[in-house]
Amino acid sequence: MRRLRRHDSIDDMFDQMQKMVNQLQDGKGLGTNIPVDIEEENGTYKITADLPGVQKDEIDLTADKHEINITAESTAEIEEENEKYFRKERTSRTFQRTLSWPTQVDPETINAEYQDGVLTISAEKDEEEGKNIEIQ
Repeated sequence: MRRLRRHDSIDDMFDQMQKMVNQLQDGKGLGTNIPVDIEEENGTYKITADLPGVQKDEIDLTADKHEINITAESTAEIEEENEKYFRKERTSRTFQRTLSWPTQVDPETINAEYQDGVLTISAEKDEEEGKNIEIQ
């Protein structure tokens, strides 16, 4: 987005405002990257991802011992009618994020829950990744 100057016309200002609105509707202005928090406690990694407005069945989650891929596609339809107008809008948003686990995890322990727009994924560290060796 560019900054408007005093000598720019009103039409130019409205054009810039329309571009901003279009970017927001396309998801470009908001960013379709999923915000996440990653933490580790007692040998278990926990990823918390915010997916507001997305239904559980719209989320696709794949993971292995090295990384996890979160994809969500959300669609909504608004229909409004009264004696003066009729409005019908459809929106579609796609979110995608691939994360590497901080260290290798045991794929059998990967678990996911979704509640109130928050996806929580947990996995235990793979203990066979390495070990401390005592120096003699």
